[in-house]
Amino acid sequence: MTIKVGILLPRHPGDLGEWLADAAAFDAAGADALWVDLDAGAGLDALALTAALTASTAKATLIARMPEGTATEALSTLRRLSRGRFVPLDEAGRWVRVPVPESRLHWRQILAETAEMDTDSVLVEADSRLLDLLRNPGDPGERHDLELAQG
Repeated sequence: MTIKVGILLPRHPGDLGEWLADAAAFDAAGADALWVDLDAGAGLDALALTAALTASTAKATLIARMPEGTATEALSTLRRLSRGRFVPLDEAGRWVRVPVPESRLHWRQILAETAEMDTDSVLVEADSRLLDLLRNPGDPGERHDLELAQG
């Protein structure tokens, strides 16, 4: 069974350009979904950030918690901008939250344990170690040459 991997983007982003660049890197690396679930105190608009993600990513499903009362037209616009990749959080289905893996072996264990559960989707916080794991899933060694932009 293939396990889908969702990346929980930072909930309180600093530099938005770096946040978008990191999301694009995860998209290019093969993440199945990018999650936008902002902290209430972030002072940012989830709708606007998700719209920006539609322009800076191409493949990953975009799952976002929208503010209460978000207009139907706004959600429809996001669906069209994303070419059908946008999904509101309440329609995302079941994803199992897992820890950031400490190593390739730990990542393989997480995926194996998930395959035995009643789900096929994991959600993990954005971390630079994940880029290499997603880009090179069959590589047995550890790589430390890939880093996310740090804000």
